[in-house]
Amino acid sequence: MLYFCRRNIGLRMMRTTNRLFILAILWMGMGCGVWAKTLATKSLTTAIDRKKMVVLADPHVMAPELLVNKGTAWDTYLEGQRKLEDYSQRLFDDMIERIKQDIRPGLVLIPGDLTKDGEQVSHQYVTSKLDELRAMGIRTLVIPGNHDRGANSNAVYYDGANTTPAAVATKEWFAAQYENYGYGTSSERESTTLTYACEPLKGLVVIGIDSGTDGIVSGTTLNWVVKKATAARESGKKVIAMMHHPLIPHFTGVDNFVATSVVVNYETVRNALADAGIRVVFTGHFHTSDIAKDWNADKTKEIYDVNTGSLISYPCDYREVTLSADLSEMSITTGHSTAIAAETAKERLRDAAENQIAKRGTAYALIAPAAAQAFIFHAEGNENDNEEAANTLTNLVAVTNLGKALLGEAKAQKLLDMANSMLQDKSQYGTDREDQTNDLTLTIKLAELAGDVNGDDVVNVADIVEIIRRQGHQVKEQEIAAILSIIMKEP
Repeated sequence: MLYFCRRNIGLRMMRTTNRLFILAILWMGMGCGVWAKTLATKSLTTAIDRKKMVVLADPHVMAPELLVNKGTAWDTYLEGQRKLEDYSQRLFDDMIERIKQDIRPGLVLIPGDLTKDGEQVSHQYVTSKLDELRAMGIRTLVIPGNHDRGANSNAVYYDGANTTPAAVATKEWFAAQYENYGYGTSSERESTTLTYACEPLKGLVVIGIDSGTDGIVSGTTLNWVVKKATAARESGKKVIAMMHHPLIPHFTGVDNFVATSVVVNYETVRNALADAGIRVVFTGHFHTSDIAKDWNADKTKEIYDVNTGSLISYPCDYREVTLSADLSEMSITTGHSTAIAAETAKERLRDAAENQIAKRGTAYALIAPAAAQAFIFHAEGNENDNEEAANTLTNLVAVTNLGKALLGEAKAQKLLDMANSMLQDKSQYGTDREDQTNDLTLTIKLAELAGDVNGDDVVNVADIVEIIRRQGHQVKEQEIAAILSIIMKEP
């Protein structure tokens, strides 16, 4: 159900019932919806939608000047990579154009790994494209990932068979470079890290949490985040967060199988954020689009980890997020870049996953093809709805059982639990926190509405629709919502 909150914009003296009646009369007296549809169409096609966000994770942009000349150095780097680093500029540029021309959101969130390996020239390329969004009135907020600052042996210029080091971002340099993208005067900064809080939309506070290069959120940083979130909630605002490393394990055993796949001491971080009233955290790092739900320690408060896939790893995902007018809920959908062929990206992922698994030993080589296919299904999301994923699970269980003599009973059982968790799309499989959440399309309530919101009257869209339908007219809630969003637009 949709609701709208009226503020002091000239309607303050009108009672809610009068407003509903007048809007219904306007609807019926001006073409039974033509007026609303015209306004809605005009608004959506010519204006920035302030209640829409795009989440774009792990673009890993490589500045074009880093590739001086192709040769063995560059080929060696690409060998075995699942990332489409050689297409990163094309994919990022295409996404920026899609945001400008088609999606036109009010806000873009990028939860880390903006660059290939923290090269200053790559960061400069990223901000040059973000400047294009800013010029249109589209705001962007970023947070660093593990590839965005500090020494990195892969931060180099490639020139045939040779490489030379490239200057990399430091903490201070990063904050200065992204002054307009989360690190300016409109944000409050935590003093020890690149964590910050700001209010990009009236009533919505975004907290960007710096999880460092190793997925660590210190006690000092966590206390600061909790303090800011609590204060925002107490003042009637909604709070969401973004962080590079995932908040919770998205399938059983991932934190033991892949290094830094989840934030360190995730239970402590999860409990603190959930208790502070944060319902949603947008994350990246793992290059898959998977949404997992968990709870605080006593399971009284929900929290969602919306992990978004990388733009340069199959299936090259991004998220579109639409906020309700009163900010009480968000609806998430998932899109895919079409800047390169999907099969090119998929085969890159398949080859890399299979090779990395096989390198672990003879027993792992036995399961590598099925395990690589399982990871592809996980990357695509909603594995539980995929019949082919169910067949792959059967095959993976069979070959793992065959390899028990080589793997050992305990290790084989861990792999079986991991396979069942991943391919049934169940986080924390087999525990009292087991959860299965739609990975691609989901509506999440940010807060329950109860009477007034910050002391203002609440307009129920369903009441307007009911008045109009009683008169024999057909109308959709979305059309009424479009009228209200124009009439009640805040100055």
